[in-house]
Amino acid sequence: MEFKIQFRTKWFWYSVLAVLCWGTWAILSKLGSRDLSAQAMQFYYGLGAVPVALVLLVGRHLRLEKSLKGIFYGVSNGILSSLGNLAVVAAYQSGGNTAVITTVTALYPIVTVGLAIAVLRERLTHTQMVGVCFAGAAMVILSF
Repeated sequence: MEFKIQFRTKWFWYSVLAVLCWGTWAILSKLGSRDLSAQAMQFYYGLGAVPVALVLLVGRHLRLEKSLKGIFYGVSNGILSSLGNLAVVAAYQSGGNTAVITTVTALYPIVTVGLAIAVLRERLTHTQMVGVCFAGAAMVILSF
């Protein structure tokens, strides 16, 4: 019964959309890395974000947020996301296997889990800890 409930929640469909966008993003990044440097790909990545940002700004009637703390987190998010994107495109450009690079870099939630435990004081169940260990093992196995 709970399975059917998941299909009715907004977060599930937003998550599916994210997976579809990111999956397509990875292929486009690999294809683009054949013709452009990692730096150029990052520039065009940022340029591609501008229309989305403008639509969001217009949707808010040109009102920006005023929370300095929130703005700091948002800008930091953009910087770290851009640096991560630059690194993954450089990995694609280096001739590495797209499937392996994408899978290994998709294990970034391991870092998120570690930070959530250290910074947010969140706790994991034993089952979740086993899952994190399997994810770590998967990264090692995939790198061979």
